[in-house]
Amino acid sequence: MLAVGHDAEPACIALHAMKPGAPEDTPLATEAPVLILGSGLSMIDAWLSLKARGHRGPVRVLSRRGLVPRAHLARKPTPLDIADVPLGAPPVRFMQWLRRLVRAHEAAGGHWQNVIDGLRPFNQRIWQAWSDDERGRFLRHAKAWWDVHRHRAAPQIDARLAAAVGEGGLTPVAGKVETVEASGDGLRVTLRLRGAAAAKTLAVARIYDCTGVVRDVASGSLSAVRSLTDRGLARPDPLRLGLDVAEDCAVIDAAGNPSGRVFAIGPLTRGALFEIEAVPDIRVQAAKLARTLI
Repeated sequence: MLAVGHDAEPACIALHAMKPGAPEDTPLATEAPVLILGSGLSMIDAWLSLKARGHRGPVRVLSRRGLVPRAHLARKPTPLDIADVPLGAPPVRFMQWLRRLVRAHEAAGGHWQNVIDGLRPFNQRIWQAWSDDERGRFLRHAKAWWDVHRHRAAPQIDARLAAAVGEGGLTPVAGKVETVEASGDGLRVTLRLRGAAAAKTLAVARIYDCTGVVRDVASGSLSAVRSLTDRGLARPDPLRLGLDVAEDCAVIDAAGNPSGRVFAIGPLTRGALFEIEAVPDIRVQAAKLARTLI
């Protein structure tokens, strides 16, 4: 049973970047400028850790879209039936349907969080109804928007985040890193901002990598998974989000044959299910697999 969770050592996308809390994450000068790569919930954790250490310097948050998680509100999920959901509609049509549903719900006095939470029981079936090409398009064009609405921050944290952005202490930036060079006691970073023709140079004391999980499970730090893929006993899924698995979670080998002995659950099956990271989803998967094994 492969239940390894997420890779503990995501590959850095920029030279000299480090994970928050790593051994090399030594104390910083309180006013030192910092760059955080990635703008999800891991970024918020890193920023809160900096604040807890008394850091007061400017923090820039770089991501492809420049988006940050929205606030989570304890609302009642909108009741939806599977017949209401346009299963099999291409991602662009699905997102159009979702936006219309949100607008209608808000016009009736509701909140968009209710709609997103009401959709949760059907998220895996929506993903499974798409082809690999459609899944790829969703990942490229819509995933960033989905993530900030689906994976939200607690209201108190969101308020602190908004205040920091308003005061200029935290600045979300849309773009990508081009180069990183050591410069004196710090780092010189060249950024290509989204929509800008010219590159921008930034001097920072530290770069934190909060970009999330590895981009290719076969090249990650999980030795058991790498051993299986290296020997052809397992293969990455078509989008390389995790391992390729059969409907019963059996690991599929390089020749396309499902194993009768090796199974995977949790984030390793993201390619097949997409949203399979939280306990409410994993426990259902574990129960189904237990019945299969029995």
